Amino acid sequence: MSDNRASFEKSMKMYPVNSIRSNVIILVSLLLDLFLVIPLVGNPYIAVYVYVLLPPIVMINIWALVLVIMPRKLQLNYILFRGVFGLVCSIGFMIMTQKFAYGILGLDTSWYFIGSFALYGVALYYFIKYNLTKFKDPSNHKKKPKFKEKNKRAPVVTITTFTGAGYLIANVSLGFATQQLVATVLISVYSMLACVLFHFIMDIHHYYWLHKLRNQTTD
Repeated sequence: MSDNRASFEKSMKMYPVNSIRSNVIILVSLLLDLFLVIPLVGNPYIAVYVYVLLPPIVMINIWALVLVIMPRKLQLNYILFRGVFGLVCSIGFMIMTQKFAYGILGLDTSWYFIGSFALYGVALYYFIKYNLTKFKDPSNHKKKPKFKEKNKRAPVVTITTFTGAGYLIANVSLGFATQQLVATVLISVYSMLACVLFHFIMDIHHYYWLHKLRNQTTD
């Protein structure tokens, strides 16, 4: 990383204060509270999923409320929030696929659980590995920053669009499809969203280095 420190430090920027409130409200109210909490407590109600997911969901909601109240003071903290939110929500979506598979489809084998989380882990590993290599060898990413600067809110818009479309498809299908088909559609949508949220998880790395660079500057 030392051979590209200038480029690395340039990429370590905070998100604009004026977008924090709207982004937090959109992310938490839509992705977390609507598309995770509702199916979590809905039929079939399975207590183990609630016990596992409800505590981190409540924590994220409280954290989001604090960010909405004072976004300017917590501008750096917002980056960490995005990373933790992405991790909780991504794993939460994967856990919900287990509920759809075992609670609705009635699977009685552990192979789906093992296989789905194994693939999830592999996908997350390679996503993180790919993104970390950009800081070591930025030659393949020279033209991308300009595009990103013009579309800072694109990830949030993309994720919410995918989520809304998937949920709409699932609900429309209720009118003409079996419960098993609806569960299959939801498994596909939630698995896709779990991977899309990898983008947010990388903000944990973003926060770590930005916090470290700030401390070095202060010292």
